[in-house]
Amino acid sequence: MTTAKVQHYVPQFLLRNFGTGKKDQVFVFDKHTNKSFMTNAKNIASESRFYDFKLNDEAMSLESLLSKLETKAKPIIERIIRIDSLALIDNEDRNTLADFLSVQMVRTRAFQEQFGGFPKMIREKLGIDSDQIDAELQAAEFMQDMSENDIKVQTAHFIINAPTDFSHQFLNKVWVLASTPRQTPFILGDHPIAMQNMVDRGWRGNLGLAVEGIEIYFPLTPQRALALWCPTLVQKVFEGAERLRRMPNWMWKHQIENADEILNLDENVRCGLPVPYKPKNVENINSLQIIWSERYLFSNTNEFELAKAIIKKNPESTRGMRMQTI
Repeated sequence: MTTAKVQHYVPQFLLRNFGTGKKDQVFVFDKHTNKSFMTNAKNIASESRFYDFKLNDEAMSLESLLSKLETKAKPIIERIIRIDSLALIDNEDRNTLADFLSVQMVRTRAFQEQFGGFPKMIREKLGIDSDQIDAELQAAEFMQDMSENDIKVQTAHFIINAPTDFSHQFLNKVWVLASTPRQTPFILGDHPIAMQNMVDRGWRGNLGLAVEGIEIYFPLTPQRALALWCPTLVQKVFEGAERLRRMPNWMWKHQIENADEILNLDENVRCGLPVPYKPKNVENINSLQIIWSERYLFSNTNEFELAKAIIKKNPESTRGMRMQTI
């Protein structure tokens, strides 16, 4: 058993990056109450004994395992921020960060809530109340609500196996360092691995790590975020830039809109340099953090109007993402 009682599901070093600069203070927006407040990074995105559970009556915990992974990932993220580039991040560093991102994706309160809600989703799909479950049904065990300890045991399996199961999916993406000025900062959610996909796959869904067109975003600071793009998206940029280079300058400078942006994007992605994001792109990334977060958002400013607007338009956004049936 770990001696740490309060256990963070978002690393403290990441929360501090979004602090105000005053003794690790960070602005927090609570989606459940629609209010903001300021607190120390050590007091938020954490719960008592969050990673402690019992297996065959033996007390166990993942806290020390997660702390070791954070210790390995922290200096790599700090170096990215310090040199403002991905160019000097070698394969070993990427492997470590891929493991870190894989685990972060499944270690949060949002993931536990989503996993724990699976039986209810099945019951609703079949039109069965919890007190109507017939033990003889083949899928009965999947329709019974799980205890808190059972949820922790099951999600612990995800956490332990995440590097093996998911890291290769992060590694086969194109890594991009997104940048924004202080005037339009990124925010951080309590489920920092947020995804989107502009490719419509209909009933099949489009948010899997391996799905074509997937975009993954992980804010590092209010001015920098790690973006991991499906190679098919970046290939379009590379091909567009190559076509521009083959054209006479006088032709693309006057006839092709955003030609300079395409060429700059191509160069920055290839060289690992920061890619400047326009305010509308920053708003998109912040919207993803809002939608994927279970409850809390973190910022170095007390500006959460976007979150309030999203929640007002879609009240279901007061909680994190949930699995859905069709």
